[in-house]
Amino acid sequence: MVSETEAREIFESNIHFDGLNICKFSPEIFQAWRDGGIDGVSCTCGLWEGFRESIANVVQWKKWFEEHSDLITQAHTVQDIRNAKLAGKTAVLLSWQNTAGIEDKLDYLRVFRDLGVRKMQLTYNTQNYSGCGYTEINDGGLTGFGREVVDEMAKLGIVCDLSHVGPKTSRDVIEYAPAGKPPCFSHVLPSGMKEHPRNKSDELIKLIGSKGGFVGLSQFGPHMKKGNESTIDDYVEAVDYIIGLIGEDLVGIGSDSSEGHGRPSDFMAWCNMDKGYARKLTPWGSQKVVKPLGPLAERQELAQAMARAGWSKEKMVKVLGENWLRYLEKIFGQ
Repeated sequence: MVSETEAREIFESNIHFDGLNICKFSPEIFQAWRDGGIDGVSCTCGLWEGFRESIANVVQWKKWFEEHSDLITQAHTVQDIRNAKLAGKTAVLLSWQNTAGIEDKLDYLRVFRDLGVRKMQLTYNTQNYSGCGYTEINDGGLTGFGREVVDEMAKLGIVCDLSHVGPKTSRDVIEYAPAGKPPCFSHVLPSGMKEHPRNKSDELIKLIGSKGGFVGLSQFGPHMKKGNESTIDDYVEAVDYIIGLIGEDLVGIGSDSSEGHGRPSDFMAWCNMDKGYARKLTPWGSQKVVKPLGPLAERQELAQAMARAGWSKEKMVKVLGENWLRYLEKIFGQ
């Protein structure tokens, strides 16, 4: 059995990759990643924005990579993430939580792939050209255009994320995706522990696992079994629940950290309205949300919680980061 002291050593000597952050990105967040031993992180740089605004977001990140090169570096490949750990930096994988940025142009996928946006959620909460999000009134499933988007993403080596996607659209994508290029749920929780439309059913989790897809665990308190009373140990219990469904090789961390953003705040209100301005989709723009992994700078505590749950070293190493990296290699085509 791994002791908590040994757990900290395991955390420090192995890769930790976080599959989703939507923080108020700044030098303070970049330093928090370093303090917390976070070696790689998928960072949201697109949500409701169209093409022009999405380009502007990438430009901002390019400036940050230059201005804060002592703390962060851009990840285009899995090797970039491994190299970042060796250099004492955090590798940032630019990601979208919506394909709004390509508007209705398939060719724009290649443009953003070449700029380093290597992970895209097909839809965010509501309907777009490709399919439906989980809050949409009627989930019509993956559209014909959506099939072309999924095909093109697979060809270009872009991860297809289904976290906020509706259940029918999710099923359609999982079943349609080209062999060897399965989608992921980068930041979700299981409805088998708490029923909520945003959580994923055991059936869908098993289906994505059967295709070799991936599941990253979110820490969104209101969607956890004990709600905002949830602790870091409850988070590990949720990880174990998913492992019980699909095994320990296809599961990792997708914290959905929003550190730096207040609730309420203009940003959170924008996130939780359709297209950023229309109907209110969820109450989470203003209501209390506890995220039990705690501050980014204290991420090492996760390894200690894994030790308390009786995890082996091998299991910890896989879930902390190696599973994510193997999945990304499969999609990137390296």
